[in-house]
Amino acid sequence: MDLCSPRKPRIYIGRIPKGYAGTKKTVDYIVQLVRAGAKDFCVRQQAIDILIRTRVRPKDYLGEIQTLFEWVKNNVRYTRDIHHVELLHSARRMLELRAGDCDDMTILLASMIKSVGHPVRLVLVGFNPRNKKLFSHIYLEALCKGLWIPLDATMNRPMGWAPRADHKEILRVD
Repeated sequence: MDLCSPRKPRIYIGRIPKGYAGTKKTVDYIVQLVRAGAKDFCVRQQAIDILIRTRVRPKDYLGEIQTLFEWVKNNVRYTRDIHHVELLHSARRMLELRAGDCDDMTILLASMIKSVGHPVRLVLVGFNPRNKKLFSHIYLEALCKGLWIPLDATMNRPMGWAPRADHKEILRVD
């Protein structure tokens, strides 16, 4: 039996509160999905396979982060959620779909990077200066050699680039 063969996705349907309370609840789910994805054998195997295929040298930690970032950026299509429906996909499901929005791409990339031993954190950003509790985008940062490196795979920008935002909130995963 192939341990990484597609399995029936678990679907949870629930109400998310409006406003900042809903954002916090959604982020709590995202953190759970990242933690679970980092421990998923198939996600870790995919990350390791990518590193081996691209010949990243052992202990080239910056190279590992950059390679996984580039892989997600180049192999996962940015696709918006269903209109008025917040969808969150597990990292394994994202490996099957190869499509999702900023939270899905963040779940996959954070899970892969965490699965090969790098600490990650989430960054929520907002672009409305009059409402500091309104967040509309998420990306991650990975820790390497004492520095937190922004990784936004939804944009055709290099590792280290982060969107200019009016406000942001950093959330721990570990």
